Amino acid sequence: MNLLKKYITMFRADMKEVMSHRCGLDELNNFIMLIGFIFIVTALLSHKWIFTLIGAVFVVLCYIRVFSQKLEKRKKENDIYMKYMGSVVRKAAHWKLCLKMKIKSIGNAEYAYFVCSKCGQVIRIPKGKNKVSIRCPKCNETFIKRT
Repeated sequence: MNLLKKYITMFRADMKEVMSHRCGLDELNNFIMLIGFIFIVTALLSHKWIFTLIGAVFVVLCYIRVFSQKLEKRKKENDIYMKYMGSVVRKAAHWKLCLKMKIKSIGNAEYAYFVCSKCGQVIRIPKGKNKVSIRCPKCNETFIKRT
């Protein structure tokens, strides 16, 4: 068992060294991978090979960007993407967090979880209080929610 842990530790160190001078995942890569995934799912549903080819091109492009050593070029590309799509990316992240907290509230019998729309702070409120006025401790935004 100790030998396995040793090899895992060595593998992690090697991967950390390999990826230390690489671009890695950013918002543009996530978008490119999503587009590739959509094309591949479309290919599975429609049985058209062209969608598989287009999806594979997007996935390969994403991996080329992930392992690229030209950090400045990749950063400029991502900055341009965020300039035009940044608000959409931030709203999608906010909706994802709201959905996650809604699911967490359903699973928890004692507390309801809310996300501040201004700063994104997660706020925990005891359940069973009906409508309450909630003040965000981070930005002092006030909103009314039902617990």
